Amino acid sequence: MLGWPALGVAIELRVERVEPMKQLVFRSDDASLELNFREGQIELRHSAQFEDDDEREGTLSSWRMALATLAHYLEQHDGRARTVHWAVERSQASIADAHAFFTLSGAQRGWLTRTSTGSGIGDVNSEVALDLAWGPSLTGRVLAHTPPRDALISWRETNHSLLALRTLPCPGSSSERLLVATWSTWDMPETAHISAQLAAALQRLAQLHKHRASA
Repeated sequence: MLGWPALGVAIELRVERVEPMKQLVFRSDDASLELNFREGQIELRHSAQFEDDDEREGTLSSWRMALATLAHYLEQHDGRARTVHWAVERSQASIADAHAFFTLSGAQRGWLTRTSTGSGIGDVNSEVALDLAWGPSLTGRVLAHTPPRDALISWRETNHSLLALRTLPCPGSSSERLLVATWSTWDMPETAHISAQLAAALQRLAQLHKHRASA
């Protein structure tokens, strides 16, 4: 069972094939997930019937972020327990608008950063430098980025944690989307303050979108 309690989503998977060090295959109703392992490489194949382009493109972005997270874990935190802090807000923003506020330095100011002089979030493997609104700096590297959707960045100042900024369909609403920030930490006992600040930042972003929609 794969579950995302913060989103109220869960998927039951059946293990169909296991070849140690070579392959894992899972199935769920009309979908299949195949993982093939080679030296220094993982190949992922996901076959399913998607309802629309939004679901298909969102799933592709999700797998890119998942693989980037796995690579980061193996490089920086192998053997350590991961903790994921979630923040979720409903918004009337479009996919493109949400992505612009996530990634452009000028748009980040007012909800995530204090100034608009930072790097923003660029292409994969580019460096990131953000002057966070509540005081500390965030420097790191872009690990995954699928315009105009989601971005995943590392955060050196917090023991190489990961910050993901995402936009997802909003259940039961065709006019709203979910803004999602997940912060993954390893061996960080003091996280409550930063987690609360990230949640507050996402609330500010949702309010900005609300004011833009009503203007």
